[in-house]
Amino acid sequence: MADHIFPDDLLVAQRAYWEADARVREVVDALPSSQEVLEGAMTDEQRQLLAEVREQRLLALEVLNNNPWWEGVDDRYAAWARLQEAARG
Repeated sequence: MADHIFPDDLLVAQRAYWEADARVREVVDALPSSQEVLEGAMTDEQRQLLAEVREQRLLALEVLNNNPWWEGVDDRYAAWARLQEAARG
């Protein structure tokens, strides 16, 4: 796999996406069970919070995917995998 040098803003975007995704998982984990949701146990506040954190995650993903650095990449999958490693490091 070719070595990639990632710009700081791309690394920040990757980490921001992970943080947003973790927040979505945190909110989902605090919700009632699926059965309870079907029975009406989910509050309007919970629905609103879930919508907000999902929107934040989507925006973070858009920032990550629309970074101009990707335009010069031949093998996006390989670059994506390498980005994951670099952002963790």
